[in-house]
Amino acid sequence: MPATPIKCAGAPQKIAYLADELFREKGIRDRVAVNYYTALGKIFAVDKYADAMNAVAKSRDISVNLFHDLVEVDGPAKKATFKILGTGPRAGETVTVPYEFLHVTPPMKPYDFIKSSALANAAGFVDVNQHTLQHTKFANVYALGDCSSLPTSKTAAAAAAQSQILKHNLLAQIQGSGAPALEYNGYTSCPLVTGKHKLVLAEFSGYTGLPHETFFFNQANEHAFSYWLTADVLPAVYWNSMLKGTWNGPAAIRKVANPTSAN
Repeated sequence: MPATPIKCAGAPQKIAYLADELFREKGIRDRVAVNYYTALGKIFAVDKYADAMNAVAKSRDISVNLFHDLVEVDGPAKKATFKILGTGPRAGETVTVPYEFLHVTPPMKPYDFIKSSALANAAGFVDVNQHTLQHTKFANVYALGDCSSLPTSKTAAAAAAQSQILKHNLLAQIQGSGAPALEYNGYTSCPLVTGKHKLVLAEFSGYTGLPHETFFFNQANEHAFSYWLTADVLPAVYWNSMLKGTWNGPAAIRKVANPTSAN
């Protein structure tokens, strides 16, 4: 996991759980060391899910190495070098480890044509109000998704929730209706696949760091239902609704499936 914002912040660790499962099926897990390195100081940004993923990693003997930012890969020698971040006694040092198989999520950045434009903030993303999605300088500009400066995880779930806000506020401005602006609450989701038929369905606000779950059960637990939902239902929602602009996220479902926000 790099130190930069990436598309779907949970994606880098999924391979560790899937690899562990495969090695166990092949009967060779006792001969394989599975190590997860992240430049961040937590395995997941939200405490509830960080606790869950730490427990999963511990139960499967997966070593989690925090504040390790990949800076160099020596392919021929099969060695990876990490710079230690943070404020600890080893901060700034580098550590080189051997590997047989390396799965890397590369550092990511905004597009140069946005970063070099008047639309961008200092980090290179389109500078918008985090609630209304309207540009902070140009009133006729709105943005959502990966290119935006919204301080939440860059996921399809986030973009879907943002689309309703953007559509309403932009049309209200174009039509001059004077309708009150809708506000985005930072909702995003990350299905953390932990096996071929189970996952942890993280749903939360990137603004508050608090869970914002759709269903009544504890979504920090591994569930086959969550896997089925992600593998079989969401692709249909994506192709048949989200791309047509009719999917605004699970808010309406949440009112029925988890009306008291039990978890």
